[in-house]
Amino acid sequence: MDFYLSLGGSKAGPFSIFKVGDLLERGEATPDTLAWHRGLEDWKPIREVASLQAVCERSLTASRKEGENDERPAPPALPDPPRLPLPPEPFPGAPLPEVGPAPARAITRADAIEPGRPFIRFWARMFDYTLVSVMVFLLSDYTAPQPQAGEPIADFLTRYLEEMRKPEALTLATTLFFALFAWHIVEAMLIHLFGATPGKALFGVRVKNADGDRPSVLLSLGRSFYVYVLGAGFYQAPFILIGMIFSLFRLITTGNCLWDQHLKTRVEHAPLGAFRIMLAIGAFFVLLLLQSVKFS
Repeated sequence: MDFYLSLGGSKAGPFSIFKVGDLLERGEATPDTLAWHRGLEDWKPIREVASLQAVCERSLTASRKEGENDERPAPPALPDPPRLPLPPEPFPGAPLPEVGPAPARAITRADAIEPGRPFIRFWARMFDYTLVSVMVFLLSDYTAPQPQAGEPIADFLTRYLEEMRKPEALTLATTLFFALFAWHIVEAMLIHLFGATPGKALFGVRVKNADGDRPSVLLSLGRSFYVYVLGAGFYQAPFILIGMIFSLFRLITTGNCLWDQHLKTRVEHAPLGAFRIMLAIGAFFVLLLLQSVKFS
């Protein structure tokens, strides 16, 4: 578990529980120093955080032993410097409570979570999926059945299902499966080089490592196939639906997907203005026009 401390009026961390104990023993933190970790609704003194009480007690015991062995009286401890209010910043780390004449506002867990913008990330991935699907469809010899004039919907659906059982349709589905698998290798290279794919760039989404730089090749490959298995479910029903629902729940509740949390990557979003929205609509429309070439 990672801990954040208020040291010198600024947020510091994340620290492990052993690092917090070391800071207490060195006197850089006190039992009254404010601390926070994921799961707490607001900041609390270290002595009131259940998971830090053990290291707090050890530091107090060590301090008492040092005081008994020291014959000279120690000077009183200097007061902590005033904690100045800080501008809000994205997760990790909840903002410090406000200080000053006005009463401090309690920081809830929801305040500490940056919105993950799940629908923007969904449409960015859907653009990439549609782009790969259209390219496979255009390069194949298969032509999907189309409704005929005056044909009832039930008859068309029956004819469509029969068409899907033909070897040509199965070949197209197999080709699409391997194309999407290969796409995730290409996606990893694009994220390594540019931090984005065509869909991500269209919607202003950028992937970075923990230091704010472009991810390495191995990190990009790991993230891409993490998404391929858990997020997209191999693009096969019903796994793709399960993966999408799971990812949506994670983004809404924690502001982070499982792969970004485990691989220490982060996703940044540019403002989604009217121009970017119109550009995205136009790009999807162009893909539909390219697909319609098969039937012209």
